[in-house]
Amino acid sequence: MLYAGLDIHRAVFQAAVLDPDSGELRESRFEPSRERLADWAMRWQGKLAAVAIEATTGWRWVARELLAHGFEVRLVDPGRASALRGRRRQPKTDRLDARWLALLLARGLLSECEAWLPPAEIQRLRDRTRLRQGAGRRPQRLGAAAACAARARGLAPPGAAGC
Repeated sequence: MLYAGLDIHRAVFQAAVLDPDSGELRESRFEPSRERLADWAMRWQGKLAAVAIEATTGWRWVARELLAHGFEVRLVDPGRASALRGRRRQPKTDRLDARWLALLLARGLLSECEAWLPPAEIQRLRDRTRLRQGAGRRPQRLGAAAACAARARGLAPPGAAGC
Protein backbone atom coordinates (compact mmCIF):
# COMPACT_ATOMS: atom_id res chain seq x y z
CA MET A 1 0.00 0.00 0.00
CA LEU A 2 0.96 3.62 -0.51
CA TYR A 3 1.04 6.38 2.11
CA ALA A 4 0.48 10.09 1.56
CA GLY A 5 1.50 13.24 3.39
CA LEU A 6 -0.29 16.48 2.59
CA ASP A 7 1.24 19.80 3.68
CA ILE A 8 -1.56 22.37 3.62
CA HIS A 9 -1.32 26.15 3.41
CA ARG A 10 -3.61 28.96 2.30
CA ALA A 11 -1.70 29.47 -0.95
CA VAL A 12 -0.75 25.92 -1.96
CA PHE A 13 -1.01 22.23 -1.05
CA GLN A 14 2.03 19.98 -1.36
CA ALA A 15 1.44 16.22 -1.55
CA ALA A 16 3.90 13.35 -1.30
CA VAL A 17 2.93 9.73 -1.93
CA LEU A 18 5.38 7.10 -0.72
CA ASP A 19 5.67 3.44 -1.67
CA PRO A 20 7.56 2.00 1.33
CA ASP A 21 8.46 -1.21 -0.53
CA SER A 22 10.25 0.41 -3.46
CA GLY A 23 11.04 3.77 -1.86
CA GLU A 24 9.39 5.50 -4.83
CA LEU A 25 8.10 8.97 -4.03
CA ARG A 26 5.58 10.88 -6.15
CA GLU A 27 4.98 14.52 -5.45
CA SER A 28 2.48 17.10 -6.60
CA ARG A 29 1.66 20.69 -5.80
CA PHE A 30 -1.77 22.21 -6.36
CA GLU A 31 -3.98 25.12 -5.39
CA PRO A 32 -5.93 24.76 -2.14
CA SER A 33 -9.44 24.32 -3.52
CA ARG A 34 -12.10 21.65 -3.29
CA GLU A 35 -11.81 20.98 -7.01
CA ARG A 36 -8.03 20.45 -7.03
CA LEU A 37 -8.19 18.38 -3.83
CA ALA A 38 -10.94 16.25 -5.39
CA ASP A 39 -8.80 15.78 -8.53
CA TRP A 40 -5.88 14.62 -6.39
CA ALA A 41 -8.13 12.34 -4.34
CA MET A 42 -9.63 10.73 -7.44
CA ARG A 43 -6.16 9.98 -8.76
CA TRP A 44 -5.20 8.11 -5.57
CA GLN A 45 -8.55 6.63 -4.55
CA GLY A 46 -8.21 2.94 -3.68
CA LYS A 47 -4.40 3.10 -3.74
CA LEU A 48 -3.61 4.81 -0.43
CA ALA A 49 -3.66 3.17 2.99
CA ALA A 50 -3.99 6.60 4.66
CA VAL A 51 -3.29 10.31 4.32
CA ALA A 52 -1.49 12.34 7.01
CA ILE A 53 -2.18 16.08 7.34
CA GLU A 54 -0.89 18.58 9.89
CA ALA A 55 -3.33 20.14 12.35
CA THR A 56 -2.83 23.66 10.99
CA THR A 57 -5.22 26.35 9.80
CA GLY A 58 -7.62 24.86 7.28
CA TRP A 59 -7.24 21.19 8.23
CA ARG A 60 -10.93 20.66 8.98
CA TRP A 61 -12.33 21.09 5.49
CA VAL A 62 -9.40 19.15 3.98
CA ALA A 63 -10.02 16.25 6.37
CA ARG A 64 -13.76 16.33 5.63
CA GLU A 65 -13.16 16.22 1.89
CA LEU A 66 -10.66 13.36 2.12
CA LEU A 67 -12.96 11.37 4.42
CA ALA A 68 -15.80 11.90 1.93
CA HIS A 69 -13.58 10.34 -0.74
CA GLY A 70 -13.07 7.29 1.45
CA PHE A 71 -9.55 7.96 2.74
CA GLU A 72 -8.35 7.21 6.25
CA VAL A 73 -7.16 10.60 7.51
CA ARG A 74 -4.55 10.89 10.24
CA LEU A 75 -4.15 14.27 11.91
CA VAL A 76 -0.63 15.17 13.02
CA ASP A 77 0.52 17.66 15.65
CA PRO A 78 3.06 19.82 13.75
CA GLY A 79 5.28 20.46 16.77
CA ARG A 80 5.56 16.80 17.70
CA ALA A 81 6.19 15.75 14.09
CA SER A 82 8.98 18.31 13.85
CA ALA A 83 10.47 17.12 17.14
CA LEU A 84 10.62 13.55 15.79
CA ARG A 85 12.74 14.82 12.91
CA GLY A 86 15.35 16.18 15.29
CA ARG A 87 17.82 18.90 14.37
CA ARG A 88 17.42 20.14 10.85
CA ARG A 89 20.30 19.87 8.48
CA GLN A 90 18.50 21.63 5.66
CA PRO A 91 15.90 24.42 5.42
CA LYS A 92 12.27 23.55 6.09
CA THR A 93 10.17 23.40 2.91
CA ASP A 94 6.66 22.27 2.01
CA ARG A 95 8.11 19.38 -0.01
CA LEU A 96 10.16 18.14 2.94
CA ASP A 97 7.17 18.47 5.28
CA ALA A 98 4.91 16.42 2.97
CA ARG A 99 7.62 13.78 2.57
CA TRP A 100 8.15 13.61 6.34
CA LEU A 101 4.41 13.12 6.97
CA ALA A 102 4.27 10.30 4.42
CA LEU A 103 7.36 8.67 5.92
CA LEU A 104 6.01 8.87 9.49
CA LEU A 105 2.78 7.28 8.30
CA ALA A 106 4.53 4.51 6.34
CA ARG A 107 6.81 3.62 9.25
CA GLY A 108 4.00 3.56 11.78
CA LEU A 109 5.42 6.43 13.83
CA LEU A 110 2.36 8.67 13.84
CA SER A 111 1.22 7.43 17.24
CA GLU A 112 4.05 9.56 18.67
CA CYS A 113 2.69 12.77 17.17
CA GLU A 114 -0.94 12.13 16.27
CA ALA A 115 -3.61 14.66 17.17
CA TRP A 116 -7.22 13.77 17.92
CA LEU A 117 -9.55 13.95 14.92
CA PRO A 118 -12.99 14.65 16.38
CA PRO A 119 -16.06 12.96 14.89
CA ALA A 120 -18.12 15.10 12.51
CA GLU A 121 -20.85 15.84 15.07
CA ILE A 122 -18.34 17.04 17.68
CA GLN A 123 -16.59 19.19 15.07
CA ARG A 124 -19.90 20.73 14.02
CA LEU A 125 -20.64 21.65 17.64
CA ARG A 126 -17.13 23.11 18.07
CA ASP A 127 -17.58 25.22 14.93
CA ARG A 128 -20.90 26.53 16.20
CA THR A 129 -19.36 27.38 19.58
CA ARG A 130 -16.44 29.22 17.95
CA LEU A 131 -18.82 31.24 15.80
CA ARG A 132 -20.97 32.21 18.80
CA GLN A 133 -17.97 33.10 20.96
CA GLY A 134 -16.42 35.20 18.20
CA ALA A 135 -19.65 37.05 17.52
CA GLY A 136 -20.68 37.41 21.17
CA ARG A 137 -17.54 39.13 22.47
CA ARG A 138 -17.72 42.09 20.13
CA PRO A 139 -20.29 42.69 17.41
CA GLN A 140 -17.59 43.97 15.01
CA ARG A 141 -15.92 40.52 15.18
CA LEU A 142 -18.92 38.90 13.47
CA GLY A 143 -17.30 39.33 10.06
CA ALA A 144 -14.06 37.72 11.23
CA ALA A 145 -15.97 34.85 12.86
CA ALA A 146 -17.95 34.28 9.64
CA ALA A 147 -14.69 34.31 7.63
CA CYS A 148 -13.23 31.68 9.97
CA ALA A 149 -16.32 29.52 9.60
CA ALA A 150 -16.15 29.85 5.80
CA ARG A 151 -12.44 28.95 5.74
CA ALA A 152 -13.08 25.88 7.91
CA ARG A 153 -15.54 24.68 5.27
CA GLY A 154 -13.22 25.45 2.36
CA LEU A 155 -15.44 28.26 1.11
CA ALA A 156 -13.07 31.22 1.47
CA PRO A 157 -10.87 31.98 -1.53
CA PRO A 158 -7.09 31.44 -1.10
CA GLY A 159 -5.44 34.44 0.52
CA ALA A 160 -8.69 35.87 1.86
CA ALA A 161 -8.58 37.62 5.20
CA GLY A 162 -9.75 35.65 8.21
CA CYS A 163 -8.38 33.41 10.94
